[in-house]
Amino acid sequence: MKKIFLTLSLSITLALLAAAGFSIAAEEAPQLSKEEERKLGEFRAELDIGRNMAGRLIAYYGEYNDEPLNGYLNLVGNYVAQQGPFADRRYMIKLLNSESVNAFACPGGYILVTLGALRQAENEAELAAILGHESAHVGNRHMMKTLLSMDKEKLDQAAKASGSKQDPSMASRMRKRVQVTEQSEAAKTLARYLGSTSVAGLSIIAAAKAGLGLILEKGLDHRLEFEADQEGVKYAVAAGYDPKALSNFLGRLVARQKVLNTKTLEKTHPKPAERRARVEQLLVQMKADTIIGAKGVERFASMQQRMPAVANAKNPEKTAKTEAVKGK
Repeated sequence: MKKIFLTLSLSITLALLAAAGFSIAAEEAPQLSKEEERKLGEFRAELDIGRNMAGRLIAYYGEYNDEPLNGYLNLVGNYVAQQGPFADRRYMIKLLNSESVNAFACPGGYILVTLGALRQAENEAELAAILGHESAHVGNRHMMKTLLSMDKEKLDQAAKASGSKQDPSMASRMRKRVQVTEQSEAAKTLARYLGSTSVAGLSIIAAAKAGLGLILEKGLDHRLEFEADQEGVKYAVAAGYDPKALSNFLGRLVARQKVLNTKTLEKTHPKPAERRARVEQLLVQMKADTIIGAKGVERFASMQQRMPAVANAKNPEKTAKTEAVKGK
């Protein structure tokens, strides 16, 4: 796990630096202006928070580690994301071992998709729309901006949103899995950008816990979810996929809501029916009936076959949200 996080950190940090316009020479460190140093510090803070959140989510749900399937998710997700306005960003996409239908976007470029969500999709176009939604969250920095707008009291409330009990064994595993130094330079940088009501020395872990509380319990502002839906559809269409893919996926969730595990999704997002209605409005504006897009049925089906039987996938929806939020 530590090796994975180090690899993620290096690759995404380099991508973020490139996106920010920094050039890194092998011979010497770049001479940065104060504004560039400020941007670099904020990007580092964003990466640290996202890595911490992703580590906690993986510790909570568990990872379904299948190299070809994981490679496929990253291929589709990064291709779709490149069609948007944040083409220089790179995303690290992982599959969570849970039948809960959901996907998570953590700051810095970490996207986590559950087996349950992947199982409900019927083709690659629907997967592309889901990943487009998540990459829009990351690119537009929805979670990061939300955290930066919160004072210490609101951050504490968000961190406690998932409950108050803590499993010591989970906390111990979290300490080993998530290698983040609370008093790092990135943490100090984050504190400087939390607004006038922020507290100096606020840790990356404190911000990550608040982010996790939002992502698992309260959710982002519904306006941001609708924005991510619309942006995700546009990215997927620009990538050549069927424009009706997200609408079809959301419609399936509505039709199957009595049998699907969508508890967290419905708690943190607008209702699927409302999301679908908004997407349908966008499709009319885009004249989607005149757009011919690929569905990618065959490749998607071959990858879906690599997924485990439902009985073999764990679903900890009722057990340990607090374990992940409370891990130190």
